[in-house]
Amino acid sequence: MISAIYTPLFRGDSRTLTITMKLEKEILLKLIGIFLFAAAMGYMESAVVVYLRALYYPAGFHIITQESLKSIPPKMLFTETGREFVTIVMLVSLSILVERKDITKRIAYFLFTFSIWDIFYYVWLKVLVRWPETFLTNDILFLIPRVWLAPVLAPIIISVSLIIISLFMLSSKKEISSFKELLEMWKYWLYILAAVWLIVSGLILWQHRSVYLWSNVVTGLFIIFLTLTIALARS
Repeated sequence: MISAIYTPLFRGDSRTLTITMKLEKEILLKLIGIFLFAAAMGYMESAVVVYLRALYYPAGFHIITQESLKSIPPKMLFTETGREFVTIVMLVSLSILVERKDITKRIAYFLFTFSIWDIFYYVWLKVLVRWPETFLTNDILFLIPRVWLAPVLAPIIISVSLIIISLFMLSSKKEISSFKELLEMWKYWLYILAAVWLIVSGLILWQHRSVYLWSNVVTGLFIIFLTLTIALARS
């Protein structure tokens, strides 16, 4: 059980509200099933990467900057980009199946699944090929719309944070059953989208500018958590 205390910022009042994180039994059962699915999906993802690295990086995968990346045939690059896209589609589809009515919880289940999948991707790589060597080893995180490159520690921190955020959202009693209700919270979504772009830009534009990367990640996650805390409590 986790409690979060804060002062609302959007209406100029000074009331202090308290939120207690407590998950219902049905939600816990869903999370167990999602956890198993995401961990297994992480293995499938890591297995594909093991094959790709054996083909294109037989001497070892050591990426310093984007210039360190080897040239991959356009057809193979297109296939890999498509695989990443449909992976996200699969995770979104699962969240829709798990939660039919509440859009807030649907988003939370997606974040939870994505994060568990991402963490176990590195767990299985460590088991299969003893990689990454350290948490500061560089990795290619994503290819859409361009290469995302960062130390392994960055996506792990993001994933752990998203798990906490998703559990916080699932513990909320607020239900959003229509996109109209979702759009009524537009001012909160603007903050969240700005925070997401802050994080993504740090991953896309990073070239060993550590202060830039970590400041973007930490600031973005803080804005997301604070905004959701205020939005869900005020609602």
